[in-house]
Amino acid sequence: MTRFSTTGVARAALGVLACATLSAALPAGLPLLAGPALAQDATVALDEVVLPLGPVTLKAPKLELRGTALSRDEARAILDPAGPAPWRTRLERLSAREIVIPVLRVEQPSGGRVQVAVYHDVAARDVAAGRIGIVEAGGATLTVEGPGPDAAGAYGRLSVREIDLPGLARLFTEAGGPDAVPVRVYGGVTAEDIALTGPDGAAFRIARIDARDLTGRPTATPWGDAARVLAEGPGPAEGPERARRAALAADLIDGISVGGLEISGLTLAAPGGPGARPAPVQASLARLTYAPEAGSGQVRAEGLAVDAPAGRFALKGLTLSGLSLKPVLEGLRRAAAGPLDRADLRRYAPALGRIALENLDVDLPAQAPGPDPLAASGPLRFAVRSSALDMSEPRDGVPTASRLAVDGFTCAVAPGTTAPVLADLAGLGYTALDLSGLIDARWNEAAREVTLREVTLSGKDMGTARITGTIGGIGKEVFDPEPMISSLALLGASAKSLALTLENGGLFQRFVDQQAKAQSLKPEELQREYGTAALLGIPAVLGNSPAAKALGQAVSRFVVKPGRLSVSAAAKDPAGLGLVDFSTAPSPGKIFDRLTVTATAE
Repeated sequence: MTRFSTTGVARAALGVLACATLSAALPAGLPLLAGPALAQDATVALDEVVLPLGPVTLKAPKLELRGTALSRDEARAILDPAGPAPWRTRLERLSAREIVIPVLRVEQPSGGRVQVAVYHDVAARDVAAGRIGIVEAGGATLTVEGPGPDAAGAYGRLSVREIDLPGLARLFTEAGGPDAVPVRVYGGVTAEDIALTGPDGAAFRIARIDARDLTGRPTATPWGDAARVLAEGPGPAEGPERARRAALAADLIDGISVGGLEISGLTLAAPGGPGARPAPVQASLARLTYAPEAGSGQVRAEGLAVDAPAGRFALKGLTLSGLSLKPVLEGLRRAAAGPLDRADLRRYAPALGRIALENLDVDLPAQAPGPDPLAASGPLRFAVRSSALDMSEPRDGVPTASRLAVDGFTCAVAPGTTAPVLADLAGLGYTALDLSGLIDARWNEAAREVTLREVTLSGKDMGTARITGTIGGIGKEVFDPEPMISSLALLGASAKSLALTLENGGLFQRFVDQQAKAQSLKPEELQREYGTAALLGIPAVLGNSPAAKALGQAVSRFVVKPGRLSVSAAAKDPAGLGLVDFSTAPSPGKIFDRLTVTATAE
């Protein structure tokens, strides 16, 4: 799609606000002076109203003010963009029962072309002291004029409620700063039946957009001037102009807040054809919402579905919590002060506290063999019932405490499959895979260590493996954005402790049954052989110490009668065992002698 179509959603939410602006005769807020009372039910009609709003031009062939004390000459004089009175002062004197604009044309140049939005049946009601109760439009059509690919669109009913035009004029025309009093621009915006079509035939539709409580703070550079500069593009890669744009963007983003946003009924239909997208794509999203939280926000998507030749994708829900743009603002302000090091960019990524998904379903078709016949694969379908990733305590943009939980990763195991892992499971008699897992880890800066609070993997009719441990020698250098520094820092890591628990749930027994059948033995006979091998072989490899013999006995009991096996090991040296210790040890027994090991089997 062209830039016109990709900006259509924002245009739908803000288009009626432009209608309200013109209804109040505001070029960046142009007012209509009115008497203090509405006792006179006079109607003032104006023809061929043209209002320039910086790069945007608003044109109304006819405009009527109903229930106003303004004369036609007064209204026409006020609509002059060169009028001497400040816009906010004029708007505070505006009152009318209704302002009606049958047709409103909004033109905006873009890349040598002109984007045009034509709004129909625009009406502003209950206008008092520059504040409007509601502005409504029956709909709008969108086109792009000039040489180039065609693009078009349309909106259905549009409305904006509780608009503060004097406050809007203040934001667009007056400078402020961090301590300026915020302005509540509007109470709510609704846009319905939005349809956008790109030059390649791609069709994008939105059933409804609802936004509420837009609040703005006057910025050091008025909104109107900042928007004009930023609309020109990113500008040069470096230099004073780039720094200026970064400062403007930071101030403008920091000065805007939204009380809530909901978009429903999104669909995308992209036809196939030559070029970057040779195959058709269908996508839909039932609902997308944004809600502010204390110091952050939450974004939630519901009912996402994608259907393409590459596969089908469905997701019941996706929630992003703890979303904050503070690092982005910090990065923009830093860019305004001087050039940014690319290695530092991750520090300025948006902060995110939690990602949670519900009912993910992926269906991938079979892949035909290419030059390498072994690369061919059969169809694959998998699903996840739920998953959540919690992140906290970031350092240079990288969370130092995280918890990933996955409940119900499911996948069919087709007989005769050649996919890695799945083929082995099919050989063990599994027809389906159902896994759950948890990874919970935290970095302690003072102790220079990472604690694996829990790493668990469990499978239905398989069993459970659980690991806890501590890794030392992890300093802040590990988080350095320079890969060479972080890689070298990892070489200093040392193992301090590790605990492993295995609970048999059926996988081990299926393996024994398979091997016993291949060797023409009874499963019990093979288990006894494995048990004997563990009882004698483990101590022999590890040096025949009492701890090694205890480990061999525990493993032997687990093999003969699988239940639960628990093994813990801690380095005798408080500093732990590093990579050099493992690589230079003459035998496994020498490493084992430097550990305190306990093992039990139940």
